[in-house]
Amino acid sequence: MNTAARLLLATLTAAGIAVLTGCASANHPELRPYTAEETRQLQLEAIQRQGLSLDEYELRKRVILRADTPQAVTETRDIEPGIKG
Repeated sequence: MNTAARLLLATLTAAGIAVLTGCASANHPELRPYTAEETRQLQLEAIQRQGLSLDEYELRKRVILRADTPQAVTETRDIEPGIKG
């Protein structure tokens, strides 16, 4: 092998190692679960893109928004304990 070929081989090897090292150490974003707010926002955006009628859109929107709100207790009953004694 002559000197030019060795120099070319060394240069290509160094460049390849540099590229592979850069790819391995790239700053990738962390995977994390969506928050409740992000999930609700994604659901609302999805129903906007579905081309629903206004009534169907409003119905689905209400279902999504109600799913995250705590339900109020409107009736209470006197519950007897299951075990007496």
